[in-house]
Amino acid sequence: MFPKPIDNDLPLTIDDAVQLLLADLPLLDRTRMGAMEPEELDWINRMVGLQIAKDFRLWSGNDILLGACLEAAGDSEAGTDGDPTMVIIHAMWKTLQDTHVLRLVK
Repeated sequence: MFPKPIDNDLPLTIDDAVQLLLADLPLLDRTRMGAMEPEELDWINRMVGLQIAKDFRLWSGNDILLGACLEAAGDSEAGTDGDPTMVIIHAMWKTLQDTHVLRLVK
C-alpha cells in the first residue's frame, strides 16, 4: 500500500503524515478507504499500522509526531484506543470522507 520508505523529511504533524500517505495511495484505494465504515479502519491498521510507525519513526525518534498522535488519541471521539498509527489512519479516513466518497447525484 505504501511502497517507499520515508527517509529524510519525517512528518511532524498528523496532517503532514496524512498528506504523505495520500500522495502514494492510488485513486481506487482512496475511494475504497473513503467508503469504509469507521469500524473497518482497524483492519487497515492491522495491515499497515506497523509500517506507518516504522516509516514515520514513531517509536524511534519522531517524538513530535508521536506526541501529537497521543494527544489526539486522548481527545479522540472513538476508534483509536490510544494507538498512534490508528490516529493517523483515522485522520486519513476523515480526509477521504470529504474528498473521495462517491455520492449519488440526482
